[in-house]
Amino acid sequence: MHTVSPIDLVELKALLGLLLISAATKSNHLPTRLLFDTRRSGTVFKACMTAERFNFIIKCLRFDEKQTREARKLTDNFAPIRELWDKLISNFQKWYTPGSYIIVDEQLVGFRGRCPFSMYIPNEPDKYGIKLVMAADVNSKYVINAIPYLRKGTDPQGQPLATFFVEKNTSTLYGSNRNITIDNWFTSVSLAEELLKLPYNLTLVGTLRSNKREIPEQLKNSKTRRIGTTMFCFDDKMTLVSFKPKSNKDVFLLSTVHDQPIINETTGKPEIIHF
Repeated sequence: MHTVSPIDLVELKALLGLLLISAATKSNHLPTRLLFDTRRSGTVFKACMTAERFNFIIKCLRFDEKQTREARKLTDNFAPIRELWDKLISNFQKWYTPGSYIIVDEQLVGFRGRCPFSMYIPNEPDKYGIKLVMAADVNSKYVINAIPYLRKGTDPQGQPLATFFVEKNTSTLYGSNRNITIDNWFTSVSLAEELLKLPYNLTLVGTLRSNKREIPEQLKNSKTRRIGTTMFCFDDKMTLVSFKPKSNKDVFLLSTVHDQPIINETTGKPEIIHF
């Protein structure tokens, strides 16, 4: 009957340790029977608990008060795990000082359970899951902040959604003069301008979608433009670069770090792309 007995702190730590090991060894997608197969995963899992006990705890474990959950879900779809999540993010920020370069990007965490804000993204490896928008240290890959995308439950506070995620994820870095690197879903001229101001004091480098109205027509693709050519546009503290890698494609990047038209002599690409 040990399979259905109450859990204590020691066993909870053992469970979390096993989950961390499975993630570190990229085995977290495997079924339990393979995790506890000594020929496949060694004896670490079996030394901590049985496979039946592991499955039972995973199935039954909750991180909030069931009696008050429904009331809290009226204002927060993330209520069943909000308290634990906030403590986890707080510890990320308390015990780690990030370097000068931060990346903000999204990740789909695979999950096929019942969830009102789960998503289907066909070009992602897991396809079904919960989307997180995260800020991480470029060098160590250490996560310093993460915000779940809750669909209609996400309140962007009157801002464009992409701007909200960047500013919210970097809120603990304001005034530090760090650089934020982002992709074209987040990047906009208005965001770059805003981050340079107080209280943000952050620089930005990001790819820019070709349909942005701020891009001059002269920088866009044309049949007469040679492959491998680069064009620059400078406006106060912002630099816009247009690079043509293929006959039918232009790549646009916006930077508030670079202020010179530097091109790598080896690759022929602008320095902003290498950055």
